Amino acid sequence: MRFSPRISALALATAAFCTLASAKSGAEWLQLTAQSKLSLIQAIDNATRAVPGSVIEAELDKGDQAGARYELEVITPNGESVEVWVNAVTGQATPYKNDGKAKRKDLQRLESAKASLPQAIQSATTHTPGTAVSAELDNHWGTTSYQVNVLQADGVLMEVKVDAADGRVIRAKRD
Repeated sequence: MRFSPRISALALATAAFCTLASAKSGAEWLQLTAQSKLSLIQAIDNATRAVPGSVIEAELDKGDQAGARYELEVITPNGESVEVWVNAVTGQATPYKNDGKAKRKDLQRLESAKASLPQAIQSATTHTPGTAVSAELDNHWGTTSYQVNVLQADGVLMEVKVDAADGRVIRAKRD
């Protein structure tokens, strides 16, 4: 059986995407956090000083040659979505890409959220001790919430859901 080059290229691209999109292991998260000098909350603070607004998504990432960085999505007061990169060692925040008008669902979730992303991270790490490595504004069974991924000292990654209305933990489970 012979496949067309177009189908083979599509299959390879799909496989490559799935590999890139796969979750980091506990060891990979531990290595990234060991490189980082900033907490997720500090990265959010630096990002919003560079691009004023509300952060709806933040994640520690291995970056490129420059090393570990935080990648954050900021919704500006005029409703634009801007990706900001924060160097995890130096704290330098750089607007990376303006994606234009924010998605309606993100604006609606942000409007209904009374707790901020830093408050949700604090609540999650108080409930489940460890290092917050990613957080995002989300939806949990129809309720606007935050999902905070907390790396515990033993390398176990915990997913903590926090109610965006009052900042209380809804649930925590192993990721």
